Amino acid sequence: MAKRPASYLFSKLESTGFFFRGLAGLKNTITENENLKKENLGLLSRLADYEDLKNENDFLRSALDISPRFNNEIVYANIYQFQLGADGYDVLINEGTGGGITEGDIVVTEEGVLIGRIEEAQENFSRALVVSDTDFNVTAKVLDSETAGIARGALAQGLYFDLIIQSDPIKEGDVVVSSGTDLVPPALIVGTVSYVETNETDLFKKVKIKPAMGEIKIGRVLIIRKNGGS
Repeated sequence: MAKRPASYLFSKLESTGFFFRGLAGLKNTITENENLKKENLGLLSRLADYEDLKNENDFLRSALDISPRFNNEIVYANIYQFQLGADGYDVLINEGTGGGITEGDIVVTEEGVLIGRIEEAQENFSRALVVSDTDFNVTAKVLDSETAGIARGALAQGLYFDLIIQSDPIKEGDVVVSSGTDLVPPALIVGTVSYVETNETDLFKKVKIKPAMGEIKIGRVLIIRKNGGS
């Protein structure tokens, strides 16, 4: 077998060295990219912390306006699941009996919009029944009016406003609030009148309410304890 000339062997060694230097450079580049990714993730995490803190501060500032109305019977919480199913909304809140929450407590936003009431409370979480659920009802009235009745959940229809007699003044766009004549505190925003049907042959008008709950972004909430923190 003929021997390879020295120049050939040198050329092969040089090519091999170039190849390994290339691998080393590629490895360094990958390492640098990984470090940049980690730095970016760290920056994003700090940005998320800042945004969350800002949102919480905004929430607390708004909540300060509503808390005094309930003698500090307020628990701050978050909705971590809000899912529509065949039987209505499945709403889970990250506060439970460990935080003093009990069945029947009222869930509202910092603006005073009525979301619903606690129907089940476990140690670390609660399940809420929202205003549009068919098992929910609240005594309510038209804002700045004597017109009053019972708002009851109707799923996709929003809420029905029952017991509104034909002579009661009411029109589309009227704001409906809780009246406070049941276990729900007064002056919480239920929604706006979306439909009114008048028929002189009937005792009551047919009225529908569009829930205010559907017009807001829900995350942080206030829970009004019915036991007053006792």
